[in-house]
Amino acid sequence: MEFYPYGQADYYYAVSQKILSDLFQRGLISEKQRKRIDELNKQKIFAAYPSIADLEVRA
Repeated sequence: MEFYPYGQADYYYAVSQKILSDLFQRGLISEKQRKRIDELNKQKIFAAYPSIADLEVRA
């Protein structure tokens, strides 16, 4: 069983946003692609890892 500290989803999502921003600024993806990938990343990351919001709900 793996242990993921709270906030891991928030961190991974922030990293994914930075990568997408870099790809967009370099012209490697369009704004439409950036938005779609961001939506998918958000769904997948927050479903797989705990976030700060999870901790607040349980408190």
